[in-house]
Amino acid sequence: MKPKNAVMLLLTSLIWGTAFVAQSVGMDFLEPFTFNGVRSFIGGVTLLPCIWLLEKMNGKPEVDGTRKDLIQGGIACGLLLFAASSLQQMGIQYTTAGKAGFITAFYIVFVPTF
Repeated sequence: MKPKNAVMLLLTSLIWGTAFVAQSVGMDFLEPFTFNGVRSFIGGVTLLPCIWLLEKMNGKPEVDGTRKDLIQGGIACGLLLFAASSLQQMGIQYTTAGKAGFITAFYIVFVPTF
């Protein structure tokens, strides 16, 4: 394995692991839906300059499908992400960050199996 790849894997696991601790601590002060709302808002605001910059560099992307298809797909993905992150956040209220991370990591096994 190249050193760059190993560093990226370590950085990813560090960010992912500390996120569960931050979520657990955040649950002491906020409700699950408030926490997810604030987190999603910060993520969206952070991505807007990135989208603008990429469009400036690469031009508008070519889109396959109609606008209606894109809106329906976006709503479906958004609802699934909302449900999953809300359930995870509610679960963190009642367990430790380590257990929540372990249970969440089961997607590595479940996705290929299903």
